[in-house]
Amino acid sequence: MVGEETLFCAFHPDIPTTLRCNRCGRPICPRCAISTPVGYRCRECVAGQQALFFNARPLDYGIAALVAVVIGLLTAPIVAALGFWAIFAGPLVGSLTAGVVHRLTGRRRGQWIWLVVSGGLAAGLVMLRLPLLLASPFALTRLLWDGIYLALAISTVIGYLRFWR
Repeated sequence: MVGEETLFCAFHPDIPTTLRCNRCGRPICPRCAISTPVGYRCRECVAGQQALFFNARPLDYGIAALVAVVIGLLTAPIVAALGFWAIFAGPLVGSLTAGVVHRLTGRRRGQWIWLVVSGGLAAGLVMLRLPLLLASPFALTRLLWDGIYLALAISTVIGYLRFWR
């Protein structure tokens, strides 16, 4: 076509492109383009948008960890007594923990809050269950139910804090 100039990626100056960021208009190559629901954007525009979305403070991560460990410690004996029925307790404990953390942090969003809460739940359970596992080599079935409970609780936390809120 006549009058069409060749554009080069703003981040990779040796790669020709016809693609532009739909927010700032910078030329970007397919490696730099991030697909969003409204079109392709450069990494800087996506990072700027995420900075507005995630507004948790450092104290919120501490609150989330403390709440998750305490709930993990409180529910560990209950899970131990439930056995098979712990599979029903996992989603309940996960949603309870995520809801409490979400409210105590002032409903602020953190990019890694879900990971902190998941680790706190696991740490609380392990702190009370590890002595049992070390004392009895035949506790594998208990370990199996603990693992299933933890997987269900953590998946609920992830769904609630990372994807739903």
